[in-house]
Amino acid sequence: MSRTYIVHYGELGLKGRNRITFERQLVNNISRAFGDLEDVTVSRFHSYLMVTCPAALRASEVEARLSRLPGIAYFAPVTVTAPKVELIRAAAVAMAEDIISPATRFRIRTTRGDKRFPLTSPEVDREVGAQVQRVTGAPVDLSEPDVTLAIQIYEEAAYLFARRIPGIGGLPLGSSGRVLVLFSGGIDSPVAAHLIMKRGCTVDFVHFHLLRGRERIRGAKIVSMARQVLAPHRASGRLYMVSAAPFEAAMAPLDSRVATVVFRRFIVRAAAHLAAQRKTPALVTGESVGQVASQTLRNINVIARATKLPILRPLVGMDKQEIISLAKEVGTYELSIQPYQDPCSLHARRPATHARLRAVRDVEAQIAADAVLQETLAHHVEEIRISFEGR
Repeated sequence: MSRTYIVHYGELGLKGRNRITFERQLVNNISRAFGDLEDVTVSRFHSYLMVTCPAALRASEVEARLSRLPGIAYFAPVTVTAPKVELIRAAAVAMAEDIISPATRFRIRTTRGDKRFPLTSPEVDREVGAQVQRVTGAPVDLSEPDVTLAIQIYEEAAYLFARRIPGIGGLPLGSSGRVLVLFSGGIDSPVAAHLIMKRGCTVDFVHFHLLRGRERIRGAKIVSMARQVLAPHRASGRLYMVSAAPFEAAMAPLDSRVATVVFRRFIVRAAAHLAAQRKTPALVTGESVGQVASQTLRNINVIARATKLPILRPLVGMDKQEIISLAKEVGTYELSIQPYQDPCSLHARRPATHARLRAVRDVEAQIAADAVLQETLAHHVEEIRISFEGR
């Protein structure tokens, strides 16, 4: 016995001649997401995808995994039967008895991939609908039904389903290239990573810290947060743990209101160097306009001018409550609110909300920012590889 799901995609259907590339990527992604389980098969199925797994595998487990994979519009558990009218009718009645009551408005919606089937789609709708109505006593409603029982008929089999489970949409992970996420210990950046993955981007992470010792660095909550972001996809990635100690030492003699902006530019420049090593064409941040002092439009502009790489900001128009809600969905919220000393919190008590580029560059010259950056990249970067190999 097995459990079968038909997977429908949204945007992929608009990709024209390139659609097959996106379909193959989505097949690979679903296969990888179930890579720790045995006997789960994923295949292209007419204009959909088909996922088949052992009946012993809990439906809730299968559905939880599929619901978090980018590229899926919705998926549906299906009943499979031979393409014969009497078997389709019997399967439809069996399904209806579980989900349709006399107070339920329903309709039957048939599509035929096999045009040699002896009945037309409207004829199947009428014949099956009449039998379902006789058994359940439910009214037919073709315009606004409570339940639509779909029947898809192909040469090899007929597939019936009524429950459609929403996916998150977007594009399959890996279809849009790789980005480097500036990863903090807070709530925002993991959500930004999740949203950019929803647009098909694979991700690496870079985090600046004030931790001492390799054991503390590798045991930091940041590592768990990055792993949590990647876990639903079982996707590999790299986390660059970069010490902020050289920068902090250089800034210690100064008391500048633009220190936060200087630090953010330093982070961006370091991230751009690491991105170049991976041939990564864009950076990602968790910035939202006006949320903190460094995220005013003026400061965002000054910070962005530290690199020629594009900086993507998936959260730019979201408020904090929206971000928190998404963090809870992604599963990073509880980790994000755990106590952690972020270097960004150590700078000016009254940070400038409208920093001037000239003032920022003056501070960078005073601390010899180029030399500090070279020292940091040469001696203070710990690379951690995150993977989900094996079962």
